[in-house]
Amino acid sequence: MEEYIKKQLSESYNSELNKLFEEWKASYPAEADPDSYFCEDGLVVKYKDADSGYDINEQWEKSQRKIMFIVKDCPDGWGYDARRLLVGYEGHEQAQINAADVREVKGGFFKNIAHILYGLYYMTEENKGKELTDAALDKEKYTEALNEIPFAYVESKKIAGTASCSSGVLAKTLEKDGQFLEKEISILKPNIIVCCDSEGVIFDNVVKNYFKGLVPDDDSKWEYEYELNGKGCDFNCKLYYYEDQGVLLFNSYHPTPLGKDGWKIHEKVFSPFRQFFAKYKTFDVVSSKDSSK
Repeated sequence: MEEYIKKQLSESYNSELNKLFEEWKASYPAEADPDSYFCEDGLVVKYKDADSGYDINEQWEKSQRKIMFIVKDCPDGWGYDARRLLVGYEGHEQAQINAADVREVKGGFFKNIAHILYGLYYMTEENKGKELTDAALDKEKYTEALNEIPFAYVESKKIAGTASCSSGVLAKTLEKDGQFLEKEISILKPNIIVCCDSEGVIFDNVVKNYFKGLVPDDDSKWEYEYELNGKGCDFNCKLYYYEDQGVLLFNSYHPTPLGKDGWKIHEKVFSPFRQFFAKYKTFDVVSSKDSSK
């Protein structure tokens, strides 16, 4: 199985990312010790062997919905390859335990990632209401989604941090690394990008670098306070549809559930996605476009 994992990490999209990461690490001074603290990431390899025939690069290539999550940074204080979240490292017992916990969706962080992943992958104009939301919160369904649906997982700040990453630190890092992040997005060519940072630092940087500062007109963006039964709920939704590039850009909460009602985390994404379907009726208007710009 390990050889099959290494094969997927060294071919196609992930191979191109590996070249980028070497360039990215070389941009840091020696005292930053990028060999120890730099986090690689990209297409998350599934816990499957060669007999399954499941290759993450191939699955990503043929997926109609190419979903990328961009989070702040690794809070564990050391560098690792986030593409191994579901498989761990051979011969490292704790890494294997951690990977099994992620596969079983233990803990709120990846549970919220799995909820959102399910909704983004399965929502349609005909399936965007309570039935979809209930399914996204069904443990069996969202666990299967995390372990089967191809997705990209990207750290915007590649040097590992600790328990928290302030907006100021994140903004300063992206002033330096925003163009590298743009290159990573350009390699993977997602058509759904979820910026997991409620302050909007990641979202704004992606607009600045990947979309060259372009902001869609009012007909192609949704920005509003979420309301329930006619009352505001103290959080805003934000979705930009880049029609020419064929990309949906969401601003989301950070997936960590601390201090937030769980339903708000997925509704911040699901709500504007429903608005998109209400207008366009189909995802084909996105998937038929070339997101490589």
